[in-house]
Amino acid sequence: MRDGTKYGKIHGLKYRTRYGKGIGCLALTVLCLTAAPMQALAGSPEFAYSAEIWAALRDNKLEYGEIADLIHEYNNTVIQNQIEYKDYKGKTQDDIAQDYYDAADDVTGSLSYPDSDDENYASGLSSYLNGRQQADTLREKGDDNVEDGEIKKLGYDQEEAELVKQAQELMITYWNQVWTIKNLEQTKEQAQKSYESAAAKQAAGTATAAVVQSAKEAVASAEASILSAESSLAKTKESLCLMLGWSYGAEVEICELPETDLEAITSIDLDAAIQNGLEANYALQIQSRKTANAKSTSNRESLEEEYKSQKETAATSIKSTYRNLLLAKSDYDQAVQAYTLEQETLQTAERKLQAGTITRNDYAKQQSSCTASQISVQTKKLALMQAQLEYEWSVNGLASVS
Repeated sequence: MRDGTKYGKIHGLKYRTRYGKGIGCLALTVLCLTAAPMQALAGSPEFAYSAEIWAALRDNKLEYGEIADLIHEYNNTVIQNQIEYKDYKGKTQDDIAQDYYDAADDVTGSLSYPDSDDENYASGLSSYLNGRQQADTLREKGDDNVEDGEIKKLGYDQEEAELVKQAQELMITYWNQVWTIKNLEQTKEQAQKSYESAAAKQAAGTATAAVVQSAKEAVASAEASILSAESSLAKTKESLCLMLGWSYGAEVEICELPETDLEAITSIDLDAAIQNGLEANYALQIQSRKTANAKSTSNRESLEEEYKSQKETAATSIKSTYRNLLLAKSDYDQAVQAYTLEQETLQTAERKLQAGTITRNDYAKQQSSCTASQISVQTKKLALMQAQLEYEWSVNGLASVS
């Protein structure tokens, strides 16, 4: 804990969580969302965080652990939800039902039966009947209403959690694309060497022009792939930054991702995780509260059956994300082992090169193989982080219920 800041855990990593949810200055905040975080007004009052944390949130450096706070303070959807919630805060089921009844009364009060002698009688009658139907529909919604202010809040909290997860996934995707580009650059380097070798052989009369042309096209193809990947990387960064409150084209440094906690994976108690995941699940909490609010027996029984089905699906979803997590960890462990072997082979190749028992070309191939293995480790690590993110969020309220 630092400066009164609470910490939580998500996919085995520590991250700051907000403890102030004030919604002062929200209207002004919406107007300022096009500014970078250090300029935009936040959704919470100044006292919600320490000066140190505000400074970190407002700089032009994005750290993984800041995502939850940035979504809460600067995401347009979250801020709009905070504004809308003021209309529902503290309302009971009966209060919301009464809103429907009042709306129905307003519609009914504005209706008047048209004069049969009026030349617009047909359209007037149609309008009158439509109004009566609208009023009846509103009253039915009031009779069947099972929502209250707490359900509205749970829905808004769920949407915010989903946005945090989406932003975290985008940051992982960003770094995955960075390593994809590194891999493509490695491919281009090999293609360039092949082209130079083919050109040298052609000059020596041992390679045809067709071989050289094919090697040249491979270089051009690799360059095109790099340009495409760089474009995708830029789009991912833009999407991520806009979600978190920066303006279009803002110069933002995307910091490196934290290390994944491998011990946290091996120490998972799946039965306990499932129980916690069911209790924390936003959709199940909403369904449970709706069931409790149901007044008619038939409505309550229908909601109870739906709740049971959703609960079973959520438990299955948590188990599925856990299995995927173990598989991703196994893939990562194998990639690490392969890289270790490649490093050992490279060290052997260095000694052979110094002894003159292999050519520089053979040594370069081993270097390339080792680099490719290193890139594989990084991509498998990111896949593991993504799997761990999916698992942790399933336990922290977002397990699928459908």
